[in-house]
Amino acid sequence: MTIQGRNGAGKTTIFDAILFCLFGKNSKDQTKFDIKTHDENGKQIPHLDHSVELILNVSTEPDSVGRIIILKHSVKEKWTKKRGSVEEVFSGDTHEYFVDGELYTAADYKKYIASLIDEQTFRILTNPSYFPSLKWQEQRDILTKMVGSIEPEVIANTEDLVELVHRLDETGEDIIAYRKHISYQIKKIKEQLDKVPVRLEEQNKALPEKLDWEELEKNKTTSATNLNEIDSKISQLMQGNGADIKRSEIRRQISATTVAIDKLRIEANRQANEAMVAHNQKVSGYSIKFSEALNNQKLMEQTILADNRLIKRCGEIDFEAELQKLRDQWPSKHFEIDPNLQFCPTCGQVIPSDQWEEKKKEMREKFNLQREAKIKDLNERAAIIKKDMAESAEEQKRLEQKLADDQAKLEEIKQNINDIFAEKAKVEKEHVITADEILANDSTYTSLNEQLGQLKDSLDSVTDSNEDEEVLIDLKAKRTLEYQNFNDIQQQLATKVQYEKVLSLIDGIKAEEKDLVKQLSELERKEDVARQYEDRQNEILESRVNEHFKITRWKMFRTVVNGGDSYNEPYCECYDLAGTAYHDGLNQAAMLNIGLDIINTMCRIYNVSAPIIIDQSESTLDILPTVGQQIRLAVFDCDLTTL
Repeated sequence: MTIQGRNGAGKTTIFDAILFCLFGKNSKDQTKFDIKTHDENGKQIPHLDHSVELILNVSTEPDSVGRIIILKHSVKEKWTKKRGSVEEVFSGDTHEYFVDGELYTAADYKKYIASLIDEQTFRILTNPSYFPSLKWQEQRDILTKMVGSIEPEVIANTEDLVELVHRLDETGEDIIAYRKHISYQIKKIKEQLDKVPVRLEEQNKALPEKLDWEELEKNKTTSATNLNEIDSKISQLMQGNGADIKRSEIRRQISATTVAIDKLRIEANRQANEAMVAHNQKVSGYSIKFSEALNNQKLMEQTILADNRLIKRCGEIDFEAELQKLRDQWPSKHFEIDPNLQFCPTCGQVIPSDQWEEKKKEMREKFNLQREAKIKDLNERAAIIKKDMAESAEEQKRLEQKLADDQAKLEEIKQNINDIFAEKAKVEKEHVITADEILANDSTYTSLNEQLGQLKDSLDSVTDSNEDEEVLIDLKAKRTLEYQNFNDIQQQLATKVQYEKVLSLIDGIKAEEKDLVKQLSELERKEDVARQYEDRQNEILESRVNEHFKITRWKMFRTVVNGGDSYNEPYCECYDLAGTAYHDGLNQAAMLNIGLDIINTMCRIYNVSAPIIIDQSESTLDILPTVGQQIRLAVFDCDLTTL
C-alpha cells in the first residue's frame, strides 16, 4: 500500500493514529500529544470527539484467511457547569476502548492488545528505524536472546579455555563476574606494588652504613689488649719500674718497625717476581711468534714448489699433437669401387648394368654416410681437445698468478721473521728491576731503617732516672685516647643489630614484592584467558547473529585501548555489506533497507508479522521486499491515496 500526499497533508498522522489506537502513543513514543482538530488560527475546536478505528486481519498461519478484528480508541471532552455558572468549563478528556464494538476498560483493552502482540515487538516489526534507535545494550540483548546461549564447549577450543569452563561450572560464576573479580584482585595487587618503592625508600633511609663488622671486632680485641697493656705499665710504673717500661715500649716499637720493613721487602720481592714473569712471558711470546713465522716460511716454500709442479704439468700436455692425430685420420673425399665387384660372386658373370648402377649408388651413399659419421666423430673429439686445451691454458694462467702471489707472501713472511727476530733480541736485552732496586727507591723503607737504628740506639741508652712522672703522664694520655677508640668501636658495633634488622625488613619487602609480582602475573594470565573466552564468545555470537541477516552485518564487540593494553568489550552496531556503520554516514536508502532486513529477521524469529510503516518512501527506489505488508508514505504534489 502506498499513501501519497504533500508535506503536512497527514501521512505521518496515519502512523500516529495506528499507534494511538493500539498503545495510546504516537510514532515518537509519546503518551501526551495533541490529537485534536484546530481552526484556521491554530486553536483547538471544542466539543469535538476524536477517535481512531483500526481494522485488522489477524491470522495464525501465513497466507491463511484469518479473522477480522475492529479496534477503536475514542477521546471525548468532558465539560461541566460549576455551581452558579451558566457556562460549561472543560474538565478533561475521557478515553473509551472498543473491540468489535464491545466496550473495554483501559486495563482489559491493554491486555487484549498484548495478547495480539507485544508493544516493543510491534514497534520492531512495523518501524524500520526503531530497532537501530534502541540503546546498543538493548539491541545486543535482543540479538543474543535471538540466537540463544552459546555452549561453553563450543567456546573452549584451547586447554586454558577448557580449564576456565570447568572453573566456571564449579563456582557457578558467569564470565563477567569472574572477570570483575580478577580485575579487582589485579587492582589491589598493583596498589600494593605501587607502595613497595616508597616502603623500600623509607627502610633504605633508616639503614645504617654497612661497616666491616669482622674488622671492627678485631679492632675491639686489639684496643682491649692495648688498654690492658697500658694499665699494666701504669701499675708497674707506680711500683717504680719506669726503666723497664721504657725498654718494653722501645722493644714494641722495634718489633712493629721490623714487621713493617719485612712487609716492604716481601712486597718488593713480589713486584720483582712479577716483573721477571712479565719479561719472560714477553720473550716467550716473541719466541712463539718466531717459530710460527719460520713454520709459515716452510709451508709457503712447499706451496711454491707445488705451484711450479702443477704449472710444469700443464705445459707437458701436447694438445697440438692430439689434434694432428685427428687430422691424420680425416677421411678422403675420393670414392673408389673395386672392379671385381661388378662380377657375380656365385657364377662369375657380369652384373647387369642397371643393377650395377644401383649397387654403385648404394655403395656411394654408404661411403658418404660413413665419411660424414667419421667427420662428426673427429670434430667432436677435436672440440673436446680444444676445450681441454683452453681450460689447461686458463688453469696454467691461474697457477702462474697464484705462484706470483705466493712468492710475494713468502717475501712478506721473511720480512716478518726479521722484524720478530729484531724485536725478540730487543726485549731480551731489556732490564728487569730487582727487589733491591725497588727498596732503594722506596723512601718509606729508608725511613723505617733509619727509625729502627734510632730505636736500637735508644734501647741501649735507657737507664734508671727520675722521669717516671713524665712517663706516667704519657701513659695516661695514651690510655685516654685508647679508651675513646674502644668506645667508638663499641658504638660502631652497636649499629650492626639495627643494620641487620632493617636489612631483614628490606629483604622481607623484596620477597613480598616478588610474591606480588608472581600473583599479578598469574592473575593477568587468568585475565588474558578470560578475555580470550569473551573474544571467542563474541566472535561466535557475531557469526551466529549475522547468519540470520541478508544485507546487514553486526559487530557485537569493539576494541578498547587502555594504557597501551587493548581488549574487546561487548558492543552492538549494525553495518551494511560495505562496512559502513548505520549511525556513521549511511545514506537514507541504505538505512531503510537495513531496517527492513532487521524486520524480516525478527518476523522469522518471532514467527509473526505486522504492517510496516515506511515514511518518506519516495527517497528510496529499490526497497527491500518484506514478509509483512508495507504501508509506504510518500510525498507527492497532489493528495492521492492509492490502495
